[in-house]
Amino acid sequence: MLSLSHLLAFALHPRPDFPPENTALLIIDGVNSLVDLDYPRFPFASAAKTEQQKWQSRRRYAVLGSLVSGLNKLAVLNNIAVVVSTGCASRMRTDSGLGSALVPGVGGGEWDVGVWTRLVVFRDFGGHYVGLQKCRGRSLISREEIGEVGKFVCFDIAKDGSLQERSTGAGALQAKVATMTAVRSPLRSRKRAIDEVADSEDEEVDEYGWAEGDEGSLTEETEQENPS
Repeated sequence: MLSLSHLLAFALHPRPDFPPENTALLIIDGVNSLVDLDYPRFPFASAAKTEQQKWQSRRRYAVLGSLVSGLNKLAVLNNIAVVVSTGCASRMRTDSGLGSALVPGVGGGEWDVGVWTRLVVFRDFGGHYVGLQKCRGRSLISREEIGEVGKFVCFDIAKDGSLQERSTGAGALQAKVATMTAVRSPLRSRKRAIDEVADSEDEEVDEYGWAEGDEGSLTEETEQENPS
């Protein structure tokens, strides 16, 4: 796809001759790159955003909702499977005592509802893994389990390109997962600035948790510079 506009036109208003006969699978790669070009994320407090940036942040979720609805309709009407791949984005976990985690590059309530099954594919500890996070519309991990891979299996790629499942046993990944127990620290309360309270109606759902982490850091730095 050349742009997000092309993808939206393709999903919402497909040509009469698409998909071709005997098509069973449609793959769309790197959706997050197209979305970020037209509607980028701005990880700043709402008070620091321009009106154009606020409009783009809100519009991002509406566009994603239209896109996933169009893809679902395309799949149902033509009896095909639609696979969409996205990159990853980082999200801070300031309340858990852990470092940043990787999350899907595209998110939001409208998008998540339209996704029927979600897999995460990654490589770590000398092996290839695929984790099942959502299956048949049912999420296997809660929204609080940021960075979790869900139920995973390990596989190898043979020389002919075929996939072969590999048993992990008591491998390094299981040992690593067992030791990563989140230790949550007490949440710090903070006072909201007057201009932030006045602008609260324009706040959108934070997709990655960036705003929360940034605001916490800014508050901490301000307290250090201006001790009371």
